[in-house]
Amino acid sequence: MLSNYKIPGFLLVSLGGLFLSSGGALFKLFENQDVWTIYFWRSFFFTPAVLIFLFFSSKNNVINKFKNVGIIGIFCAALYATGSGAYMFAMKHTTVANVLFIISTQTFMLAVAGYFILKEKINLTTGIAILMASIGIYIMIGTKISNGTMLGNAFAFITPICFTSIVMIIRKYQHTDMVPAVALSGVFCMVVGAMMSNNLMMTSHDFFLAFLFGSLQYAPGFICLTLGSRTTESAKVGIFAFSEAIAGPLWAWIFVNENPSIGVFIGGTIIFLALLLKSFKK
Repeated sequence: MLSNYKIPGFLLVSLGGLFLSSGGALFKLFENQDVWTIYFWRSFFFTPAVLIFLFFSSKNNVINKFKNVGIIGIFCAALYATGSGAYMFAMKHTTVANVLFIISTQTFMLAVAGYFILKEKINLTTGIAILMASIGIYIMIGTKISNGTMLGNAFAFITPICFTSIVMIIRKYQHTDMVPAVALSGVFCMVVGAMMSNNLMMTSHDFFLAFLFGSLQYAPGFICLTLGSRTTESAKVGIFAFSEAIAGPLWAWIFVNENPSIGVFIGGTIIFLALLLKSFKK
């Protein structure tokens, strides 16, 4: 496991956010804009990537890890699948900036849920970091929220709700490895995608994007987030996951020409300072 190499949880969460940050730009690059088809093929590459990680990290214990997740792991896998699907439908109907702004509300959701459900206290430093990150994300993309469609924004809100629920489960069942649930979510996505898509055919261009989307972006992103959430307090998970909001608009600017304003750079700097505050001030 990555955690066995003494990588701090907050660093894993930040890495997870960075991996996931390119998702919006990748989705916008697909020629085939049928969400269910992309959903299927991304999961087709995502699932074996997670299984390979499990094999090399757990060796002969892979089967037992799947058995140990139980009904809680199955529920967690369903949340992963639902959140990822909602994310893709949101990207189809609104801008990358809008989706990232709405997903960033998970910072508040995680802090509140952690306080009431897990009795995790929010100290002064964490509170200041949450406030700084919130101001930063508003400066970055908050003013662009009106550019999206109501449907796209509604789909986007499903993602932080699912992610908050997943973190609560991971934090509550810290001794249960939920990475197998991540792999199981890929199976759910493939089944649903195959059932809902009218045609699974894709061009070689889209096939390559699906490979990048599933195995090199989505898989390492959620592996890192899942492992990092085990040892990182809920409120801090939300703060360090802001790395997705920092990098996401930049990827969209570079690859799909969604031009960021000066606010992206100012807000990104404030968020980066908030991350540094929690990195060096426990």
